[in-house]
Amino acid sequence: MRARVDHLLWAVPDLDAGVALFRELTGIEAAVGGAHEGFGTRNRLLSLGDGVYFEIIAPDPAQRLQDNLGARIAAMAQPQLMSFALRSDDLAGVCDAARGAGLTVAEPVSMGRTRPDGVRLDWSILYLSDARWPDRLPFVIDWKESPHPADSTPGGCLLKDFCVLEPDPEPLTKVYQAIGVDVPVRRATRPGLLAVLETPRGDVVFLGP
Repeated sequence: MRARVDHLLWAVPDLDAGVALFRELTGIEAAVGGAHEGFGTRNRLLSLGDGVYFEIIAPDPAQRLQDNLGARIAAMAQPQLMSFALRSDDLAGVCDAARGAGLTVAEPVSMGRTRPDGVRLDWSILYLSDARWPDRLPFVIDWKESPHPADSTPGGCLLKDFCVLEPDPEPLTKVYQAIGVDVPVRRATRPGLLAVLETPRGDVVFLGP
C-alpha cells in the first residue's frame, strides 16, 4: 500500500500578507481557494505539478477563531510549513496500517467547500497522531469524486524536494514504511519539515514548523 503526497500546507497568520510574500519569493500568484467552515480557515492554492499542490492556509476572519485550526495559525509569529497530506482512496486500509504501527487514528472527517467558479468539492480526511512526532505525521485525504485542486490551479512552480527532519530518523522512518508514506526522513539537528520549490525566481526553501 502506497499513499502519495497530495499537498503541502504553508500556514500564514494573515492570508493577504502570506500571498504577497509567496508572490515576492516565487513570482507566482496563488489562486483563491475557499473557506473551511468550522475550522476557522481559508486558503489560496497553486499546482506543483504531477498531482501535487501547495496550500497557503490562514485564519478566516469571517469565522469564530477559538479552539480551532484558524486560532492556532493566528497565534503563529510567522509563516511556516505546517503539515502535509497524503492522497489515498483506501482510508480504511491506511487506518488499519496506522493502528498496526501504534499510531492513534481518529474517525474520518467529512469536509467540503465551493470553489469561486461554483464547483463543489467534497472529501474525507483521516488524522493520524503520536506525541513523539507532532506535525510530522501526515493526514490522509480521499477526494472521492471531486476534481483535484492540482488540475485547476495556477502552475509555474515544481516540488523539487520534500522531506521530514529528525535528530533520530529511524523510528519515524519505520512508521512511514508501515503506512506507505513515500517521504524521506533525514537526520537533522532539530525536527521539522523542509520543502524546496523550483520557481521562476529560482529555488525557494520553505521550513517548519
